[in-house]
Amino acid sequence: MLEKTEREKRHGLLINISGNGKGKTTGALGTCLRALGWGWTVSVLQFVKNAGKTGEKQFADNTELHFEIIPLGAGFTWRENTDQNGHQACAAAAWELAKKYIERAETDLLVLDELNIVLKKGWLDSAEVIRVLKQRPVWMHIIVTGRGVLPELAEASDLVSEIREIKHPYKRGIKAQKGIEF
Repeated sequence: MLEKTEREKRHGLLINISGNGKGKTTGALGTCLRALGWGWTVSVLQFVKNAGKTGEKQFADNTELHFEIIPLGAGFTWRENTDQNGHQACAAAAWELAKKYIERAETDLLVLDELNIVLKKGWLDSAEVIRVLKQRPVWMHIIVTGRGVLPELAEASDLVSEIREIKHPYKRGIKAQKGIEF
């Protein structure tokens, strides 16, 4: 863990990676890699993804670095008529944990993976989420990912990037592959 004096020199950023293209979580994980290289403590809380096997989770579970990934979601759903209660309950529990991470102020980089989706679907109170994110320690970096960033969260963010799909192998019948999508 970094000494307070080093943290106090840092200007923590609220970063949002959104868009309909592949690479939002991948981009956030790339930033995690950079932070880990500097000895930072990095935590990834996944709001939609469930406990399925992913390469990044296996890496986090098997490294000596200060890196953790915690899947907290009910899994992806693309159908509009899906029962949303389980997803909303998971999102609420994930948000409670995220608030604890922010309050404890031990994590240098906190990734809130797929939080944009949760907010867009209305599973959390966006005003409360934005308030808490703005009140994070001044040195703490937070990355929010997921499609559909709300305008008010984009406004509160220091950096907003949009990943746009131009071409995707899924449209040619190529399924998600280990090491690329998970």
